[in-house]
Amino acid sequence: MAKSALATGTLALGAGAFGTATVGAQQDQVAVFADSYYPRADFDVVAQLQASTTVDILQVDDEPVAEIAQPDEWSGHLIQYDIGQGAGITTFLFVRGQSLNSGDSTTIGPEASVLSSELNLLNTSLDDSGEPRDKRTAEGNQTANETATENGGG
Repeated sequence: MAKSALATGTLALGAGAFGTATVGAQQDQVAVFADSYYPRADFDVVAQLQASTTVDILQVDDEPVAEIAQPDEWSGHLIQYDIGQGAGITTFLFVRGQSLNSGDSTTIGPEASVLSSELNLLNTSLDDSGEPRDKRTAEGNQTANETATENGGG
């Protein structure tokens, strides 16, 4: 995906659908592009992005956006959703105050709020329910498949 396409693609969901993020005081954050948000979907971390790549993606015209004043505090990751679509959907995930490694498997949170409309980013969470991943898979994949269909995928 081209950065300009992501930056110019405004949120069709609008702030009303998810609320407004109040993340100034929060340290631990997880962000995904709005068109790549699949609630409760399992994913695998494929690789960590270079710090300079993450900073480039989290800026507009080489300038930080107000909501992400310090893009170098974030780490970017290439992830692949496991939602039953052959090879899955590959996209970016950004975290601040948390650590992810290549090969990690977890689940995207069930709720999101607008983090940056300029970047088309949503603020969400990673599932920390303590349930084994395979117990959550059936429900999470069903929700993710419904979301993918709504977003024009699968």
